[in-house]
Amino acid sequence: MELEQRIYDGDQARLVLENPAFAQAFGQIEQELTDQWKKSPIRDHDGREELFRMQIALEKVRLTLEATMTDGKLARQHLDHAQKLAAKERAQGIDTTGWPSPFV
Repeated sequence: MELEQRIYDGDQARLVLENPAFAQAFGQIEQELTDQWKKSPIRDHDGREELFRMQIALEKVRLTLEATMTDGKLARQHLDHAQKLAAKERAQGIDTTGWPSPFV
């Protein structure tokens, strides 16, 4: 995946994670699942197992968004570093295309 796409995806993930409506909805769903689990009879193994799987899936959504956001930050750092290095090389008269510069 290109750096620019990883940066874009990371920015989009950050917008979701920082969105108050998402955070509120996510928190409500987590609380509902926890409340349902607490109220469920101990003998309802299947029901409790399903609630557990739903909580795991919900957490996976959050972790995936966080990982995408982190990857975007790292891609941005990598791109910034590469651009600074290329600018430094150009300032020193180094041809960054990989071929010797005829103008040096």
